[in-house]
This record gives sequence, C-alpha cells and structure tokens, in this order.
Amino acid sequence: MSFFDYLIVPFGYVMQFCCWIFPNYLAALAVFTVLIQLLLCLIFGIKTQKNSLKQAALAPKVAALRKKYAGRTDQATRLKMQEETQKMYQENGFNPMGGCLPMLIQLPIILALYQVIVNPLRYICGVFRFDGSKIATIVENFKNAGIHISEDMRTQQYDIIRYIVEHKDETEHVKTLLEGQDPSVLPTFSIGGFDMSQTPEFASILVLVPVLIFVVMIVSQIITRRFTYQDPAVKEQQNSISMKIMMYTTPLISVYVSFYMPAAVGIYWIYRSIAATLQQMILYKIMPPPTFTEEDYKAAERELNGSSKKKKKSGGSLPSGSGGEKKRSLHHIDDEDEGDTSPAEKQAPAAKEPKQEKEESKRDLPPAAPSDAPVMKEDKGTKHYKKK
Repeated sequence: MSFFDYLIVPFGYVMQFCCWIFPNYLAALAVFTVLIQLLLCLIFGIKTQKNSLKQAALAPKVAALRKKYAGRTDQATRLKMQEETQKMYQENGFNPMGGCLPMLIQLPIILALYQVIVNPLRYICGVFRFDGSKIATIVENFKNAGIHISEDMRTQQYDIIRYIVEHKDETEHVKTLLEGQDPSVLPTFSIGGFDMSQTPEFASILVLVPVLIFVVMIVSQIITRRFTYQDPAVKEQQNSISMKIMMYTTPLISVYVSFYMPAAVGIYWIYRSIAATLQQMILYKIMPPPTFTEEDYKAAERELNGSSKKKKKSGGSLPSGSGGEKKRSLHHIDDEDEGDTSPAEKQAPAAKEPKQEKEESKRDLPPAAPSDAPVMKEDKGTKHYKKK
C-alpha cells in the first residue's frame, strides 16, 4: 500500500457508504460530492473567503494608491507602487498568496477523489483495496475466461463491475474470477436505460455528457466570478482575449478527456462544478464583501496624502538603489515626496520680498556713529572737527 493510498482509501470508504445507501451510482455520486464539498468548504472555503474579505476591505486604499500613480508607466514608478502596495498589505494583515495555499492543499485531495471514481472495483467495492497489484490479475482472469474487457485501464474496472452485476447469481464463478474476493457493494450504473459505465460516443446519447460538461463549467466560472471579490485590475484583465481563451481552455480539455472515460466520471465533474459554485454563492451571502461609497474613496485619498505629508516632515527616506542613490521616476514622483516642488521651482532662486530686501540692505550698511561723537569735516584741504 503506497503513501498516496492512505489518502485515497478513506474517501473510498465514504463512497462505499454512499453506494450502500443509494445503490444507483449516479445518486451515490451526488451525495458523495456534496459531503466532500462540505468538508472542503469547512476546511478551506471559509479561510479563503475570509482572506478575500481582507482584500476587499482595502479597496479604497488600493484605488487611492493607483490614482496617485495613474498614467505613470516607467519601471521606477511601478516598483515604487508595488513597494507601497505590499507595505499596505502587510500593515493590514492581508496576504496576497493566502488564497493560493488552500487551493494547493486541495490538489492532492482532488487527485485522490479522482482515483476513487476511476477505480470503483478497488476503492468502492473493496476488492483488494490495499493491494492494487492484484487488480491486474483479476483483469487477466476475466480476459482468459473469454469475457470482453476493455484494453483501456480507465474503463476495465467498470466493465468488471457491470459483468458481476449481470451475473451476481453465479456466486462461485464470480468469486473465482475475483481471486476469492467478495465485493462489499455493487453499484448499478444504469439510469433510464443508459449505461453510464460506457464511454461517450458521437453516435450515442451519452454524447450529451461532454456537452453538459462544457456548458456547466463555463456557466460555473461566470457565476463564481460574480460571487467572488476581485481586484479591479484583475477584473479589467478578464475582458482581454488571453483571459477569455483561458476560460474556455479547461472546459475544452475536460470535454476531450471525457470521450476516453466512462460517462460516470464526466457526471462527477458536472456534480463537482455545481457543488463548488453553490458553495461560493453561499459563502458570499454569509460573508459578503464590504461596500464603499464615493466618500470612502475620497477619505482614503485624504488619508494617503496626509500620511505622505507626515513622512515628508519626519524626513522619511525613499528606497535607494545599489549605489545609495534614490530611485527617481521620470514623472518626478520623488519631487512630490521631497516637498511638492516642481523642477522649475528648484532651479530658480526664491524671490525675496521687499521687506526682506530692505532688512538685508540695512544689515550691509556700516553702524551709525553716536550722536555726541565728533564728526570730521573736510573743507578746502583743511581738516577740523565739528561737534554736532
């Protein structure tokens, strides 16, 4: 038993329980999807929504910061804006990567769920649950008995289960083929006369499964975005051609793969897309993002300008480069930080007021003589002193 099996086997027991309550595989799969999605919601969904609310609360401050640097596209300006944005996030306890970690943690869980769905004989029926190498022996037993088993490993276990259900009265014969194993449950894959253990084909009604996968996944993405807070810059990018291509890429890949898998696997993808969308809608209603008025955005701008002025008065230094020199923007951002003086004002000397000039001219004159001091007077080459 591999390390990954320790994650898969518990989900296999959950699916087995669902099939025990609802023998029809599609009904059991729906209950299984709801239970797992509820578990993921409690562990990861709420945490992700709370992190999204922190980002939403900073919307006015982010808008004020972007307005401050609007129209400035040089590298120094972009770096300066990124530094200030990151500092603001840290001061307010928001981690931009906080929403990525739960998604990364969910990835092995999703892979485990996928293994449960594509290996029903092992994980749902419990045939050699802890020894996957024995499944290959069972497949060979069925082939040697002249029973049609697909060469595709992704559908072989579905073929075996279908045969066992059809010949469940032949107990000894089936037990021999299964190497003495006795399945815990035997789900049925038929619904309305259609066998969901078969792979979809264009000439079959099962082709509706890939069509539904595409439609449901596209609609799910649109609704999820509607009920998820998104940064204004990201929302603008979604209208770009590249983002639209990405929106259609994943559903198209799923449609392609669904033609090589049992239709029941495609049904699971549909269930999971619907469950994830409903989860996001519920979380959005329970923990809605804050709404802001125009006055809130203006207040954020005033706060940003006020903090900039305090920084100037306290002599706050700007980020410096490798040589110890300040990074200067082509748009004179640093001029604003140093006192809101334009380059022309810095080059031209400050004009002196008349009163100031008069006081300085008086300081340049020699001191006046005392009133009782003799004054020397020259008159036609003779010198004499005259008292005032």
